[in-house]
Amino acid sequence: MDERITRTRERILSADNRCCFIDREIALRECRSASLARPAYERYLFEFETVLAALSTPIDDDDVFAGRFATALWPYAGERFSRTPDGIESEGHISWCWEKILTGGAVSLVEEVEEAAQRHPTFNTRFFANSSRRAVNAVAAFAGRWSAALRSRAEKATDPTVKSAFERAAAALEVVPYRPAYDFFSALQGIYFWHMIASGVCGSRDFALGRMDQYLLKFYKKDLAAGKITREEAVNLLAHFFLKTNELCGTATDDYNASPTPCFASKQYLTLGGRSVDGKCCFNELSEMIVEASRVAALPQPTLNFRLDPEMPEEVWQLAGRAAQQGSLPNFFNDLLIRNTLVANGIAPEDAANFDFTACNRVNLPGRLYNIMSRIDHFNNNTEWFIRALHNVAAPATTDEILAEFKEIARQEMREYARVVNNLFSDGPAFRLDSLIFDDCRSAACDVYQGGADRYRWQHHMFSGMATIADSLAAIEEMVFHSGRFSYREFLSIVDGNFAGNEALRAEIIKSVPKFGNDDDRVDRFARQAADTLLDAMEEIGKETGFLMFGSFYSLRCHIDFGRKLPATPDGRLAGEPISENQSPVYGTDLAGPTAVLRSVAKLPLQRTVCGGLNLKFGCVLSRERAAALVKAYFKMGGLHIGMTMVTRDTLEKARLHPEEYRTLCVRKFGFSEYFVALSPEYQQEIIDRTEYQ
Repeated sequence: MDERITRTRERILSADNRCCFIDREIALRECRSASLARPAYERYLFEFETVLAALSTPIDDDDVFAGRFATALWPYAGERFSRTPDGIESEGHISWCWEKILTGGAVSLVEEVEEAAQRHPTFNTRFFANSSRRAVNAVAAFAGRWSAALRSRAEKATDPTVKSAFERAAAALEVVPYRPAYDFFSALQGIYFWHMIASGVCGSRDFALGRMDQYLLKFYKKDLAAGKITREEAVNLLAHFFLKTNELCGTATDDYNASPTPCFASKQYLTLGGRSVDGKCCFNELSEMIVEASRVAALPQPTLNFRLDPEMPEEVWQLAGRAAQQGSLPNFFNDLLIRNTLVANGIAPEDAANFDFTACNRVNLPGRLYNIMSRIDHFNNNTEWFIRALHNVAAPATTDEILAEFKEIARQEMREYARVVNNLFSDGPAFRLDSLIFDDCRSAACDVYQGGADRYRWQHHMFSGMATIADSLAAIEEMVFHSGRFSYREFLSIVDGNFAGNEALRAEIIKSVPKFGNDDDRVDRFARQAADTLLDAMEEIGKETGFLMFGSFYSLRCHIDFGRKLPATPDGRLAGEPISENQSPVYGTDLAGPTAVLRSVAKLPLQRTVCGGLNLKFGCVLSRERAAALVKAYFKMGGLHIGMTMVTRDTLEKARLHPEEYRTLCVRKFGFSEYFVALSPEYQQEIIDRTEYQ
């Protein structure tokens, strides 16, 4: 074990998450008046250049790769961070065009833009081209300052290992990321430096590392063939690189005591494997090395996302099983299901084959889709729609009448959303560094907020509470239509009264009525019908509005946020309680084991979706063989995603009482992992309450 890795990990874990990137924040505070004095479209670049020029170059003797932000507590008590309208910002949740940056350098992106501006000369294109050149030159100047600082430290270093590391990083930053990478090390240094600027200067969470095992492989193979690197050395470099990504995101959570940095608690997704457009399995030796490096780094970022299908070689599945045992808690996705859905809904096969992940289990099309969160992604409060549907029908004879009303409400809601977000682009001059990612932005010298990134007119609708809805329909079926114990209106009145005075009935519903997650078709059919109802409505609105519509069953934290505002539901859920999370059963109602859960979830129309989440908690560490077999069997059923936590309730309870002893314990939260001891008490309890399998 490289002792520098151990020391760096401990430094990251002991860092104060209350600290900000002090140079950045003070620079923005001091330049705010000057920024406001400029036209709105000039402010982004002005602040970008100002911040880069103001950043210091802190270096630690254990650094293998260069790049870090100075951190400190905000010194202006009672004063919030200063943000300028139209100033430096980013949507994040994208992956950069790493192949182009590594093979042509960032300067090649600018050259494409300048050629486009010459072909189509307007004020907007000239402004975009000039801004692109200035922004990339500012990055190069910043890299030059880092290189000089490293050279200076190397001259004073007495430890030959430290001296060599500083000289190597300095040499790389004299080239990358402005010019092409020349070996495996310089490629990693260039990626990290650009990634650091995107995450911490432009400012956002979840800039992804994309398909690293694909775009880095040629650099590794070239160095290996030339005798410049060994496999062990490459794994060590990858581990140091992964530690740097954790320096950026810190150890706080995304929504509780979050760090006051622009990339707070960033989830930095790294996508492994998949298949090429011609069907070739893309797992390779670098995929395996990345898994090993993640184990060595022993911190949760980057999040490893596996693109798998049941027909991949057994060694691929063994690699997945081994990764499942690691504390970083990877995601496993059904590659074939997602690709087929993308192509069936209008995505070109070559773009579908290249998908990666950028946030919360969400599919991304690198260089083809800009995730403007307010425009293409929407968490639908469809459980509220369902409750409305229950009250809109007077005296239904079957649940089909409820679902028909549910569909009409869903159509109305999604139609309105499409109308609101239809025109969010600007006709005026604009520039953001993110625009350089996108082929269409570069070829038209056009910013993302001028519509330059829209290769596809995409909308993504996320639906939640599917188990709550299914269990509610099962309760109505049993109490009203099957047994006839209550009229429809009588039963709704009891539910609307929050089951007050009817506690025994509520207990009976919870205990005796079939629940989603137990492989029981009496209730699972309702989950599929409700899911199909939502997807049918979504696709119909897509045809009306011209959007490519993609759906998923994914809640993030909305199952809690929505639940707080919702009245009671027929399944026995009380007013204000959470609805069901992601694709999971209602907590505590899945009593037949993990295989039954997988069978129930696989009955959802997942072949019509591209994202989603299913989190399983095991009170033991599964063997790699069992973990791999579980995921493989689920994908054969048509499952889309699995994430696993392997920890006992007893351990979680101890961690809650003695957090200092469990600092590195990670658990699955929604579509990603977090440090358990950094979660809010509410979320800690949610993790504890999840059904624990053996």
